[in-house]
Parts: sequence; C-alpha cells; structure tokens
Amino acid sequence: MDLSAAGLNDRQIAATCSITEKTVTGHVDRVFAQLHPTTRAEAIASWLGTRPTR
Repeated sequence: MDLSAAGLNDRQIAATCSITEKTVTGHVDRVFAQLHPTTRAEAIASWLGTRPTR
C-alpha cells in the first residue's frame, strides 16, 4: 500500500518488487478484505491512518 500511496500502479509495483502483477492484485484484494474500503484511494487513506471514521 505504501507504493500505491506513492502513486504507482499495479504493474509498476510488480516491477519494483520483482513479483507478478497478479500477486500485487492478490495482496491488494487482501487489504480490501481487511479494511473494507470502497475505492483504492479509501484503502490508501485507511492504510495511512487518514481515513475519516464513519
């Protein structure tokens, strides 16, 4: 999520970490399952601790 917060897309994250794009997607899916965001921006905000509480 740190790389996503830095503005990298899944393909760029995969290249940076020397993993497949599918692996990146799997990790992002797990973050979504834990944080329950509706958008990637919301997931990043939750990850960074800046998401407003509902």
